[in-house]
Amino acid sequence: MKIGAFVPQGWRMDLNGIPIEEQWNTIINSAKNIEDLNYESIWVYDHFHTVPKPTQDPTYECWTLMSALSQTTSKVRLGQMCTCNSYRNPSYLTKVASNIDVMSGGRLEYAIGAGWYDHEYKAYGYNYPSAGVRLKMLEESLIIYKLMTTED
Repeated sequence: MKIGAFVPQGWRMDLNGIPIEEQWNTIINSAKNIEDLNYESIWVYDHFHTVPKPTQDPTYECWTLMSALSQTTSKVRLGQMCTCNSYRNPSYLTKVASNIDVMSGGRLEYAIGAGWYDHEYKAYGYNYPSAGVRLKMLEESLIIYKLMTTED
């Protein structure tokens, strides 16, 4: 069995009560502890603000956090649960994911879904299409991702 763990990043109010100037070290120390315990992977959420209620508390963006974790860990795999396809242009997201895979020495776990949290879409000015449209967009993005990572 392979076991992974999430690091705190604010989305689930898991940094509440920790002074903002200590939050980054809390995240990094959590990641180092997970790695030291020989967990197989570290995971982060792809969300922009807290749940169940949006607050002003920090929520560390997943791909920025993954980039940092790629440099502060050395063996644990790094994943997102899961990237919302329609928050980022598919070719841009492929570029970011590919960069982090290289930066981490091939430790990226790439997970992507169609998206579901309408409140975040609206809060950040993204169009929130129907589930069918979001699934079609995901299908198109998966094709782009595959072509960009396997074709010459």
